[in-house]
Amino acid sequence: MTGVEVALVLLLAAAGATVQGSIGIGYALVAGPGLAAIDTAFIPGPMLLIGLIVGTRHIFAEFEDIDRPAVGRCFVGLPVGLIAGFAVLNAMDDRLLGIAVGAATALAAVAMLVGLSVRRTPVVEVVAGAATGFCAVSAALPGPPFVAAFSDLRPAAMRSTASIFISSLILIALVPLVLTGNFAGHEIRLLALLVPGTIGGLVLARFVRPLLERPWFRPLILIVAAAGGIALVLRNL
Repeated sequence: MTGVEVALVLLLAAAGATVQGSIGIGYALVAGPGLAAIDTAFIPGPMLLIGLIVGTRHIFAEFEDIDRPAVGRCFVGLPVGLIAGFAVLNAMDDRLLGIAVGAATALAAVAMLVGLSVRRTPVVEVVAGAATGFCAVSAALPGPPFVAAFSDLRPAAMRSTASIFISSLILIALVPLVLTGNFAGHEIRLLALLVPGTIGGLVLARFVRPLLERPWFRPLILIVAAAGGIALVLRNL
């Protein structure tokens, strides 16, 4: 990896961490495409694990804001989403699957942006857990379906609730990566390269977070969710 590429990795990591450190999701959306262009091994292992660093900050710093009952109901739906995701992943062409998941995510977020109201109920939370697991396995994009379902949460509650559920999901997903040899020495070195930029991004996010206690927080996270879906579609065209 050249010096220029290392500098780009640090900048991309800082940008991704700033976004996710501010709103609770967005690292993979912001940094993923650029990192994959430098080295495809950044995805999924190093990207998944670096997300734990950002998520850990939210879990510990905003622990009291976690919506615990909602997280519990998400875990009820998670096994269904994981099983469905693995089944579809093995049965469907990767490109078509990415396009389908990305389009569905983007359409749901845009529909909510233009006024579609989905009242969050226990059933919706169970479905959100399943959808998050499905998208994590099938498209490595767990954040958008989660925030689409929980877009009514306050910023601190969104960050901490999304982080504890998605971090748990990442730990589960990491096991098959290690067992299949898809997270080994090279991926560990790439992960280490992401750490300095990520820490810098978290420092910047500290100054951004206070600005998010505004009415436009919900539209902002829905825009990020829609952008994630659109990016997934474009990546697979």
